[in-house]
Amino acid sequence: MKFRHHSWELAYRKPFGALPIGSAVTLRVYATEIDKLKLRTYFNNQETSHPMIKSRQTDYWEVTLEMPVIPGLLWYDFSFCSRGRAYAYGTRHDHLGGEGRIYETKPPSYQITIYDPKRQSPAWYSQGIMYQIFPDRFNRGADFDLANFHKNAILHPNWNDNPHYFREKDGGIKYWDFFGGTLAGITEKLDYLKSLNVTILYLNPIFKARSNHRYDTGDYMTIDPALGTQESFETLASECQKRGISIILDGVFSHTGDDSLYFNRYGNYPEVGAYQSKDSKYYPWYTFTDYPKTYTCWWGVDAMPNTNEMHPNFQAFIYKSKDSVIRHWMKSGASGWRLDVADELPDPFIMGLKETMIEENPDSILIGEVWEDASRKVAYEELRSYFSGYELDAVMNYPFRETFIDFVLSDKSSGLAARIMMSLYEHYPKDQFMGNMNLIGSHDRRRILNVLGEAYKHQGKNSQKNYRLDDSHYALAVKRLKLLSLIQFTFPGVPCLYYGDEAGVQGFEDPYNRRTYPWGNEDQDLLSWYRQITKLRADYAVFQNGSWQPYEASDDLFVFERRNEDTLCFCLFNRNARAVHLFKHPDFSGCKGFDLISEEAISLNPIVLPPLSYAIVMITPDTCQTV
Repeated sequence: MKFRHHSWELAYRKPFGALPIGSAVTLRVYATEIDKLKLRTYFNNQETSHPMIKSRQTDYWEVTLEMPVIPGLLWYDFSFCSRGRAYAYGTRHDHLGGEGRIYETKPPSYQITIYDPKRQSPAWYSQGIMYQIFPDRFNRGADFDLANFHKNAILHPNWNDNPHYFREKDGGIKYWDFFGGTLAGITEKLDYLKSLNVTILYLNPIFKARSNHRYDTGDYMTIDPALGTQESFETLASECQKRGISIILDGVFSHTGDDSLYFNRYGNYPEVGAYQSKDSKYYPWYTFTDYPKTYTCWWGVDAMPNTNEMHPNFQAFIYKSKDSVIRHWMKSGASGWRLDVADELPDPFIMGLKETMIEENPDSILIGEVWEDASRKVAYEELRSYFSGYELDAVMNYPFRETFIDFVLSDKSSGLAARIMMSLYEHYPKDQFMGNMNLIGSHDRRRILNVLGEAYKHQGKNSQKNYRLDDSHYALAVKRLKLLSLIQFTFPGVPCLYYGDEAGVQGFEDPYNRRTYPWGNEDQDLLSWYRQITKLRADYAVFQNGSWQPYEASDDLFVFERRNEDTLCFCLFNRNARAVHLFKHPDFSGCKGFDLISEEAISLNPIVLPPLSYAIVMITPDTCQTV
């Protein structure tokens, strides 16, 4: 008996990947010595059996299915008999798709994402390069003024100080430390961002708040005075527009701060807040269990009381009304939003917010903070519909980050890395896959040089506050970062650079991953590298919108192609610090290529990768007849 189905090969599933509502797909299997073959599908908790037809001339069986006319996830597997025994066939236990296996019990099913193709992501986003800034730590502007900080703030006089938490005995933050970065300071450095070919600026929260991270919003309609004013933001947006840079703001709507206009726990705002009176117009925005001292809050942090996102008045304030938060800041210059903790926002809330954004600007973009495969994310026992076509345009691609860090550190093979990425390629609608926010660093994770230099292994008794990689481990970390960042900038999706990673900033977890940008003390070699690879991304359309296909190689060698009508590029990455690896593609053995990194001609018979190296080999019709 033989049985095979491979969801990534057109011979078995056509068309590939996620499908529009109402479209059709043909599913095939190769099978011998079987009978009673049926395809089983599952949609909206309903199981359906479909007989499959055998080809008269081959051992292939097939069936063509009409997709439902509403978005959702359709699951499928196969049942059959052979020599009097019942079997099933489904994907492997890792649920990643591709070639499956035979089971004697109910198998894990294959996934088809069904979406409404009502909208495509704008080119300014999908073809862009993103730069993330933690506003307090990027640059002090000419408008920096001590008078703009709240009375309990602690300000570092030295820009290069280490950040620090001043905690209460119970672990809460007693005093917040600030460095004085401003919106005007960002405006002053826009030409620096252009030297990195940045076209998208993603800002961590900029609205009035008590903390330095500002995820505890105090007033959604007011720029934090320490950062500037409404005019400061409009000036930043105007200067960005002149340089072809779009702004994405951080939207924190699942909770507010307790020290806010709406909750007003400490009476710092003139208006009556929910904590002060049940008669407050903001009282219905929150859920109290023992008024006023006990209430639901974000992950048990009482400084961040949860909001009731489905309350009509809250929705009107955030996005529905003519002067809502979303409309106000988009009219002021924002081109999109990143939703903090998207899995804690109800689907109808995200859908309504997205509709408002499109009304304000049809070319706006909505990104969600989702840490897993977002096509099948389950949050609070509910399957989310982020990719229905009515909600998110993109998500933060943490699976990309985790997979390729593990690959570079030899914790995952190239084959497993390719398999994980192919699973996303299969599960995500093409727009969402090509719009993935591909990050390496972020304000929520250790600095990438610490990760790649394996700082935890070498930290010893040194404090995280003052620890720096020694010269040899720093050199290794930089080599690995060059390899990892080159994967990032040649891979499908929108590469996002976390401020300071390009300059050599180090740090462990928060707050040390939020150190200031080291103006005047940058690692110039690393900075030059980032200028080179961002230019590569900006100059070659094949890396912005070309198709993607991985190739089998040794565990240490990750290889994929990017291809469009004009260009074919092989992207090769050898993570091994000691061994040379070779790659030879039989269809291109007689071809010559050009390495876009070394800017030298290169032989494809075979391509030779020295230890810890990479090559981006472009093949064009004038160098190879088979292109």
